[in-house]
Amino acid sequence: MQKKPLIAFRGVQKSFMGKEPIFSNIDMEISKGEFTFLTGVSGAGKSTIFRLLLGLEKPDSGSITFNGAEVTAMVGDEKSRHRRSIGMIFQDYKLLEKRTAEDNIAIPLQINGISRNTKEIKIKDIASKLKIDNILKQQVRSLSGGEQQLVAIARAAVHSPKLILADEPTANLDQKMAGRIFDMLTLLNVEGITVIVATHDINLLKAHKRRILLLKQSCLIEVH
Repeated sequence: MQKKPLIAFRGVQKSFMGKEPIFSNIDMEISKGEFTFLTGVSGAGKSTIFRLLLGLEKPDSGSITFNGAEVTAMVGDEKSRHRRSIGMIFQDYKLLEKRTAEDNIAIPLQINGISRNTKEIKIKDIASKLKIDNILKQQVRSLSGGEQQLVAIARAAVHSPKLILADEPTANLDQKMAGRIFDMLTLLNVEGITVIVATHDINLLKAHKRRILLLKQSCLIEVH
């Protein structure tokens, strides 16, 4: 029996303010454990795909399912649980700059009501995996851009989500740090977390052989 995809878009169309659709009749399936690139020019709709997956936007038409549940039908606690099952990594990090790296990583665990002892274990574990043990006690504003992105990745992954969405995670980083960021996302993927990276970084796409989905002229095309 064929396994159901973790993510499925069926005939999805999305527009804003009555304008022409950003994309229309989008069909997409992503299986559990995949590592996928989502690419396209600025404004093609990469961030909108993420917002639809999170349930922050609703499509004009079509359906979006995640782990077998219809995202657009979710309300209340169900929607909150859905969002907590996804880790989000932002291009501009969205960290609390006057708090420590450790404080920032702890945020999803606090939201989920995790006990203090378990929280400490989980933070120590993810920091060790991402090799950021040495910066846990530092204020975020004292860290480099690459270090801040690693903290953001740790925050997204610390509660063991089913899916990580990374929005231009290597933007404004040098090639060496971009490579490290990709390696850390790959490590999390190997451990079972599905990863989607939205990027227009051609070097990143060329350097790593992964499935590529291209948003172009209101369509979603798989690039081989």
